[in-house]
Amino acid sequence: MSAHDQLVLCLCELTRLLWKLLLPLVILCVLLVAVLVLLVLAIRLWLQSSRNARRAREGRPTVAFFHPYCNAGGGGERVLWCAIRALQNR
Repeated sequence: MSAHDQLVLCLCELTRLLWKLLLPLVILCVLLVAVLVLLVLAIRLWLQSSRNARRAREGRPTVAFFHPYCNAGGGGERVLWCAIRALQNR
């Protein structure tokens, strides 16, 4: 056997070994990703159902205001408080 034949044989054996290791690792990675996706979806559904249940218990919507620079003295704070008062009077 020449050195070239030995090198080819060694590379073939190495390729077989890597394929035997790679295939189970790919299957394991696919399974882990599938479990992770299912876990994320389950958590999302659980959070949505708990939020919907909380909304059903309260029976009224939640309102939030984002009003930047209401302390600038330009009357913005008055508009903000008028809007809050209007919602409270409903």
